[in-house]
Parts: sequence; structure tokens; C-alpha cells
Amino acid sequence: DVEMTEYSDETIELIDELVADGNDYDVLENFIEEHGESYFQSYIEEYLQAIDEHGEDAIAAFLDIFNIEDIGNFTDAYQGKYTDGAEFAESIVSECYSMEMPSWVEVDWQATWDNALSYDYSESDGHIFNNNF
Repeated sequence: DVEMTEYSDETIELIDELVADGNDYDVLENFIEEHGESYFQSYIEEYLQAIDEHGEDAIAAFLDIFNIEDIGNFTDAYQGKYTDGAEFAESIVSECYSMEMPSWVEVDWQATWDNALSYDYSESDGHIFNNNF
């Protein structure tokens, strides 16, 4: 059992349950330190599920842009990991428009990202998120 007096009984009970389920105590405590106890009670399970499904790096990148209250929208927002916005721009155009361009045509994918896509998408550490969830 976790013995802490600075947390509410509800939080201690939830920590005990999550640790018993195999979650790392340090991850739980870091969440509380970063987001607060009330957010812990409300969002820790969605947060842990998102980490299990997508990894800590993707979740950290999401939280660089959005708030913990948005964690339930992670799956809808997440577009994947790319080297940068330009690579994402090329990928989305290729997927959506399936254009066959001659090899001699040069497209400025960075400008496409900067001038169009970056209004609807955000990037953090190579992870791309749709802002419209």
C-alpha cells in the first residue's frame, strides 16, 4: 500500500489500484506533480492507456501542445511521427490526392506546411496532431 498523507484518500486508493495493476509508482507520482491531484483522479487512466497504445514520446509531444484535459482526444488528433512538417505535408498530399508527378517537378513541402497545413495541424518533436478534434 502507498502510505502518503499529502494525498486525499481517493487518490491514495487510486494509486494503490494502479500500482497493483502493474503501473509504475514513479509515473503516477510524476503525473500528480505535473498536473495536480484533481487531474490525476480525472485523467490518469486515459493517460496510461494512451501511453500503452502510442508510447511516452507521443504523449509528451501531445502535452507540449495541448492540455491534459484533452488527453481523451489524443487518438483523434494523432497523425503520426514525421521528421518535420514538410514530410507530413508530402505524405498527406500523396495520400489524399494520389498524384503521379514527374520526377523533375519540385514541390516546396516546407512552404506547404508553413502556409497551409500548420493552421490545422501542430508539430512537437516530429509528432503531428490535428488541432480540430
